[in-house]
Order: sequence, then structure tokens, then C-alpha cells
Amino acid sequence: MENLINRTLGGYSLVEELGKGGMAIVYKAYQPKLERWVAVKVLDPLYITDDSEVLARFRREARAIAALRHPNILTVYDYGEEEGLAYIVMEYVEGGTLKERLTGEPFDWQRAVRLGIALGQALAFAHDQGVIHRDVKPANVLLASEDWPLLADFGLVKLQQARRALTRPGMTLGTPDYTAPEQALGEKIDHRADIYALGVVLFEMVTGKLPFASEKAFEVLLMHINELPPRPRDLVADVPEMVEDTILKALAKSPDDRYPHMKDMVADLESAWAMALAAQQPDLPRADETIHHATVQIESIQSFLSGPRFTVTGTGALLPIPPKDTVLIGRADPRGHITPDIDLAMYGGSTAGVSRQHARLLRQDDTWLIEDLRSTNGTYVNEQPLPPDQPTPLKDGDSVRCGQLILTFHTGETKDKGQGTEDE
Repeated sequence: MENLINRTLGGYSLVEELGKGGMAIVYKAYQPKLERWVAVKVLDPLYITDDSEVLARFRREARAIAALRHPNILTVYDYGEEEGLAYIVMEYVEGGTLKERLTGEPFDWQRAVRLGIALGQALAFAHDQGVIHRDVKPANVLLASEDWPLLADFGLVKLQQARRALTRPGMTLGTPDYTAPEQALGEKIDHRADIYALGVVLFEMVTGKLPFASEKAFEVLLMHINELPPRPRDLVADVPEMVEDTILKALAKSPDDRYPHMKDMVADLESAWAMALAAQQPDLPRADETIHHATVQIESIQSFLSGPRFTVTGTGALLPIPPKDTVLIGRADPRGHITPDIDLAMYGGSTAGVSRQHARLLRQDDTWLIEDLRSTNGTYVNEQPLPPDQPTPLKDGDSVRCGQLILTFHTGETKDKGQGTEDE
């Protein structure tokens, strides 16, 4: 495929090559009309020459991907065909890929779980829309920030399979290191192949290694089919047992032995994350020391998952609201002069325009109210700006934006009304 740098496609000026795959080249491009940078993926003409079926599939896939609007899915802006070239225009992300962060050293397991939750939520959303990714891997995860992953290349790999099937029978779909056994065998796949692939990505993040590795792609595929993966805790001792169990269940050889749905895997990851949060909260009520440690853990997890909380859009991180009548939301002062009850600094608050004393939650009986504290970039509820110092009631599911950081408010379980824990 010829180099297209300095060419213009559909009003997009291609200025730099960002990456090259088996079926396309991605360029950084400038869109003068909207004065913004975008990424343009140009399909290799060899895939569409004299093959109207493949081009029609490419168009359908572009429409399907553009309809996937989720905080952890890369946004598709446009599709076009010009001078024998077909291309998709996407959001441009400067942060690079997850693959570039995987250097052979394990991630802190909490960070790995946060990324896994966000990716799992994106895949669960896509699965609900009838879209299977088929090629979940670190190279297809862009990082808007260190804890904000964006999943790219939804559905496009299916086009690659269709083309290869015409010319190279027996070719498997996806990338060997992250390929589910049924994929490696050339069998029909469903959403559970994505669950397997996410399990591999999590394994690699928490251990720094792939579960199966060889210089020969065919040998890797045979390992996925026939061999059991190592236990993550045998490689990194501080990986929690709950995280290890989640990964190994996702890596089951038979799809029937994996999680039935991606949201079930996400729920287990959220429980592991809630346990980590519970361990870090000195103000949580402690059970009697004679109670078994496992019971204490379960009660802590339940309190985090069922109590009032925010979730961070983009990362899926859980932010429990402390049991206080007044709760300060903001960004910790590095000199220690200000310590907010909910510190948004670690979730990108510094670059998202969150003030050190940004907003305040007030509890009145069973109702939570929020007020802006004359922050620099404002506080918004469901995209409506709040006048400073005027408390506004919050409802379950309300969107709260502090600067550019978006949270979702959850009231949690209302025990006196006999309600169960709400779905996330």
C-alpha cells in the first residue's frame, strides 16, 4: 500500500503515520473545518479490489462501530471512499497504547483491575448491542490518560477474516497471544471469546507475562487449546486470590466454563476493587475481632457496593461516599493543607480542571445534595451548571461533572425499604 502522507482524503490532511497493521494504515490527520486532529484508518486497496462484498462489509462495520457510544470505546467520526480508498475517521488519542506500557514488569494489581473494569464495561456494552470485538489486545487499547482506556478496532478484524477466508483457508482470527481456544480451532465464536481475551490481558497486566508464549504463532495457538495457564499468584505473590480466580475463570478452555456474560466478570473485578478500597478506609466500622476474617471482608465489600457512591466515567472506579453529613469533593493540596473526603486527583482531576475545594455533598435524612464551592471550572448536574453555594438534590443515576471529570451518582441500597443492591 502506498504511503499517503501529505495527501488529503475527504477534507482530512494526512500528516504522519501512526501505525500499520495487516489490513490498514492509521494516519494522524488534521481536519481544518473543525480545527482538530483526528486519526484516519485507510484500508489496504488489496482488500477491496474487485471485491464488492468486502467493501460492503467494511461499510456496515463502520456504521456499527460509529453507533457504539461509550466512555471506553474510541469514537468514530466519519467514513468515506475516495480514489479507490476506503477509510474511517476516528478520535485522535495522544497517550499511546496499553501495549507500550507492558514492558515485562507487572502492573500494580489495583491499576490492572481498574483498567480491566473499564475495558470490561466497554465490551459488555458492545455485546449488548450485538457487537463482538474479536481482537481484544493491548495494541487495541489506547490510553486517554493512564487510567482511562479506550478500546479501538471494534469489528474491523471480522473484515480481515472474511478476506483471508477467500485466499488462505484455515487462517485463524485475531492475535495468537490473545486468541480463545475455539478461535484457534476455527470454530464459530461468540462474546465469550472476548471474555477469554480480556482474561489474557489481565493476566499480562498483573504478572508482566503472557500465559502462553512462543516465537512460533502456531505453538501459541496449540498452548491456548491444550495447556492450562500458570496461576498468577505463583508469578506475583501479592495478586489477591479473588483477582486470580477471576482471571482463571475467564481463561477456561470451554466457553461454557467461563463467565456467561462480560458484566458478570466485571462484577467480580468490582468486588476485588471494593475490597482494596475497604482495606484503605480507616473510618469503616470494624467487626468484632472474634469474627472470622472472611466475614469482615465480605461485610466491607458489601458496604462499598451497596452504599452511596460515585463511579468515574472512563475508568469505572468506585468512589464510596464517607458516612458524614458534609463531604468535600476536590483535589488534595500537595502541601497537605487541604484533604478532601473524595480526592479526584488520582482519577485525572489535576488535568480535568478540578479545583482543590470544588464541591460539597450535604446529607439531609435520606437525601444527598451537592453544591458548587465557587470552583474555577464549575460543577454540573446532568450538564446543567450549578449556581455557587446553592445545594441541589441528587437522584440515583445523576451525572455530576467537576470541571471535565464526569462522575455518576448512586444512592446505593435503601435497607429500610427492603430494596436490594442496585445494578451498576
